[in-house]
Amino acid sequence: MIFRNLSLFNFKNFETLDINFGTGLNCFVGHNGAGKTNILDALHYLSMTKSSINAVDNANIKFDEELFLIKSSIEVDTKKHKVSCSIQSGKKKDIRVDKKEHEKLSEHIGLFPLVMISPNDSDLIYDSNEVRRKFFNTAISQANKAYLKHLIAYGYALKNRNALLKQFSESGKLDNDLLQAYTAQLIEHGQPIYEERKKYLSQFLNLFEKHYSSLQSQNEPVSITYESQFEDQNLEQQYKSSLQKDKVLQRTNVGIHKDGFLLTIFDKPLKRHGSQGQQKSFLIALKLAQYDLLADQKKLKPVLLLDDVFDKLDDERMLKLLKNVAGANYGQLFITDARPERTRSLLKDNQLKARIFEIEKGKVLKTSDYEPTKK
Repeated sequence: MIFRNLSLFNFKNFETLDINFGTGLNCFVGHNGAGKTNILDALHYLSMTKSSINAVDNANIKFDEELFLIKSSIEVDTKKHKVSCSIQSGKKKDIRVDKKEHEKLSEHIGLFPLVMISPNDSDLIYDSNEVRRKFFNTAISQANKAYLKHLIAYGYALKNRNALLKQFSESGKLDNDLLQAYTAQLIEHGQPIYEERKKYLSQFLNLFEKHYSSLQSQNEPVSITYESQFEDQNLEQQYKSSLQKDKVLQRTNVGIHKDGFLLTIFDKPLKRHGSQGQQKSFLIALKLAQYDLLADQKKLKPVLLLDDVFDKLDDERMLKLLKNVAGANYGQLFITDARPERTRSLLKDNQLKARIFEIEKGKVLKTSDYEPTKK
């Protein structure tokens, strides 16, 4: 898959932008706050229908404006598509492919597969299991429409069951038939979600461990453990046993929305026992494993976005990472870096071609194609 170009109108700090990308490596350099990440986030919108940074769509409209528009020509298996995303205050999000609007935004997920590595990934280590569940949900959903449908249906049933529990707290009356109906829906849709997460992780782990090892000079055992209440097949009894607790807390306490993913190094929690470099390598390995599995499932090379990934990586890890992602297994690649001299040095050392965009204050000052001199 290839993004051929990008047009922006009133998106974040860009009033307008029209640029053409190279089919291989694209580098965006400039000071922090110049707008490098915003370009990558625009690509994320066109793939995932949302920002990778700010969940509130209106917050991504340029200050004092009423709407933003993102457009690109995207090539998938030699077929080109015109893709656009627009947000206008007070109106619903508009995502179009070849000028046709989706009936549901979920229909768009997976059409233009993409993986992004960014500084925000540290939340996967330090934040709650909800963030880790979201990572795996996104990874699985891009190639598995059935999983996404179950996930949406499960979320709907969970919302309704929680509303019923809150209603009981306020009125003292509980519609047991309706409660059982929502519980049955949680089991119906939760079971395939649990099975798919288990299956995905079994395929994911080998790829993840391989990528982590490729970034390290020493053997450091790392792993991910999946924990779920659905491991106990007596699900109806679990829901019955939890009912009193559910009533008191006014929320459902059994289900796949409580699943956990434990990240470890040397069999100890990564959060407390991993160095900064080890944690960064762990996160990069997570995303590269996601990329490999997605590429295999979709039978094409997704786009890879690397936002400011060289921070907290030593020179050895930087060289290993760039050598890895610039190889034949990867397709179009986008990298941001606040240090232009570092980017050019890495390109030179790895003998890589690239299109370089110099960004400043929401504008592209210069575009150039870098050709390495032969050693």
